[in-house]
Amino acid sequence: MAAISHSLLLVLTFLVAVSTLFEFSTALGGRKAKVSDTGFKPADPKDPKVVEVAVYAIDEHNKEAKTNLKFDHVLKAAFQVAQETTYSLVIVSSDEYNYEAVVLLNGDSKKLISFRKQKIYNFQ
Repeated sequence: MAAISHSLLLVLTFLVAVSTLFEFSTALGGRKAKVSDTGFKPADPKDPKVVEVAVYAIDEHNKEAKTNLKFDHVLKAAFQVAQETTYSLVIVSSDEYNYEAVVLLNGDSKKLISFRKQKIYNFQ
């Protein structure tokens, strides 16, 4: 059990680090880190599967945090396939803020790993 918890902690730490690569530049030459540098591949934000995962992330966050956010659209999306498929998303909600979400998919099951508000306001 402790090994599983330790492994999960390592995976979560990695995923949080990966999610920050969407917005931060690297120290080398100030170039923006590419999602592909992390093993993640870009995904079409309008792809129905990406939208489904984003809606799930909002719904799960609402249950956990007892909030009432409504899905608006996906701003950025990336995924990585290993034993499970990991989606890293930037989602715009009804409050016009951007949220970073990480969701694991394993077959038909989904699990929200992280959900946090970005520090940048969306002026769209």
